[in-house]
Amino acid sequence: MKSRFEIRDRFYLDGKPFKIISGSIHYFRVVPEYWRDRLEKLRAMGCNTVETYIPWNFHEP
Repeated sequence: MKSRFEIRDRFYLDGKPFKIISGSIHYFRVVPEYWRDRLEKLRAMGCNTVETYIPWNFHEP
């Protein structure tokens, strides 16, 4: 089933008010083998959104 996200006077997910609870992961500081574990830990803490920093100097030639 497809979810519906709306922004009006607040955020809504499938017609119900939705609070964004975000955590941050700097993926380039965590070895890829641990990414799943770290994301699961964020979820266990109640986060439903992940913010990450993109180090352009790692990706640009």
